[in-house]
Amino acid sequence: MLLLAEVVIALADAAYASVSLSVLLLAGPMVAAHWSSVRHTVLAAVTALALALLPPARALALLVPALSLTPLPPVAAGESSLPQHLVRTLIVATGGLWAFVTARARARDRADLARMTRIAEWAMIPALPPSLGGVGLAAHTRSAAGAGRLGGDLHDAVATPTGLRLIIGDVKGHGLDAAHLSASVLAVFRRIAATAPDLAALARDLDAGIAGSLGPEDFVTVLLVEFVPGGALLVNCGHPAPVRVDTRLRALHPPRPCRPLGLSPDPYVWRVRLLPSDRLLLFTDGLTEARDREGAELPFDERLHAALTQPTLEESLHEVLGLLRRHTAGPRDHAADDLTLILAQPGPPAPAPRPAPVPLEEHERRPG
Repeated sequence: MLLLAEVVIALADAAYASVSLSVLLLAGPMVAAHWSSVRHTVLAAVTALALALLPPARALALLVPALSLTPLPPVAAGESSLPQHLVRTLIVATGGLWAFVTARARARDRADLARMTRIAEWAMIPALPPSLGGVGLAAHTRSAAGAGRLGGDLHDAVATPTGLRLIIGDVKGHGLDAAHLSASVLAVFRRIAATAPDLAALARDLDAGIAGSLGPEDFVTVLLVEFVPGGALLVNCGHPAPVRVDTRLRALHPPRPCRPLGLSPDPYVWRVRLLPSDRLLLFTDGLTEARDREGAELPFDERLHAALTQPTLEESLHEVLGLLRRHTAGPRDHAADDLTLILAQPGPPAPAPRPAPVPLEEHERRPG
């Protein structure tokens, strides 16, 4: 589009020799420098310079070949003198160089911003380790605001004396405001997760701890999980139900609903069975709200079950993300919400340590 605009400007400049329009050729490189890449800026600047170098009559003949069959009217004396043409060309060349420098500076600024954003992402939501507290873990998070991880979703895990405690949540809204609130939730969780007597008390303390950061319409859905021998303890404050992966997919809905944080929740703890061979999928509504071109959700069927039962947790999440991409493929992005997936699997119980052998007294030892 920018190149076409430059061609049109060159045509107008050649056709109306009494008015110099060649300086307008700078519009292409300047716009590209602010809205496009360095490569496109260079291309626009080179095109503008090439068009500016052509004498007006020659430019008109080249750009409109049909007109070259007709003799062009003579140019009035001094109307397109060489000095004026060179000055105009120098202006276009200087402007193109300035556009290139501007585009390079913007590219460096974008790279610096991306690097700082990644640092902030890892500081706020560090990657979960492959194993923590005897539980295998794999996680993926994506922000609706872009390719980064900052957004309204949150998750973290803390090993405690009673077992691994894990949080996954979703803040109302998107962008920096949601990221600020999710950071507040994580800060409170990290401070009290290891000392709260149970998950219900942890949820109440989370609700009280973020009260000062909530706006009048803000709320946070949260799912808390504590892995215990033979199962898991859950507290669900308005969050999508986790899915147990065994011989099939089973949504673990709470016995009764509980409001999200910020809306006066009444949290309670309930227990589910979880064998060492079972897996637990936790997710935010970015998974359930992903739509195909017909508006259908991703089905929780045998294909998803097969994806979630791959040999490793990382392979399983990779397969799930592939299913999601194929499901939402279309002329526009139907997966427009923040997305977080966590797949957890309790490890096998550690064998009981063998008692240390008691050394025999001299008179108890067998002879030879």
